[in-house]
Amino acid sequence: MYQNILVPLDGSDNAYMALEHAVQLAQTFKSKLYLVNVIDITRLNAYSPAAYGGTLYTNLLQVAKDNSRDILRRGQRMAAEADVESLPIQVNSSPKASIATEIPKKYEIDLIVMGKSGTNAVSRIFLGSTTSYVVQKAAVNVTVINMPDDAT
Repeated sequence: MYQNILVPLDGSDNAYMALEHAVQLAQTFKSKLYLVNVIDITRLNAYSPAAYGGTLYTNLLQVAKDNSRDILRRGQRMAAEADVESLPIQVNSSPKASIATEIPKKYEIDLIVMGKSGTNAVSRIFLGSTTSYVVQKAAVNVTVINMPDDAT
């Protein structure tokens, strides 16, 4: 049913819960997982607009890339432990457009499995803005994984 499943990872517990669900689907349908971490360069630019292209920006971007690599490696380990093939994708872009349309089109994604909310603890109260955007704009099915109330 699903050959290519996209799982956006931002390092949050909810994202890894979504990955666990996607791994189960991949085992069932013999799917390939595409694990993506989007480095939000618009947010990065907001933190250092005066230093864009300078040392501060370069250092912040390197920290973001290192963090992204660690997030993707953890995701790949989780998939490998379940004997599921995965491909890591690191993108410098806007998370909303990348997850909803750009990556699904490029990699022929059949399904997006993502957490209800991301790393921002306040956003856990509501459907995250990125998740909401993806649900509305994606041309493929989207499965949203909720964080249980008793999870930390």
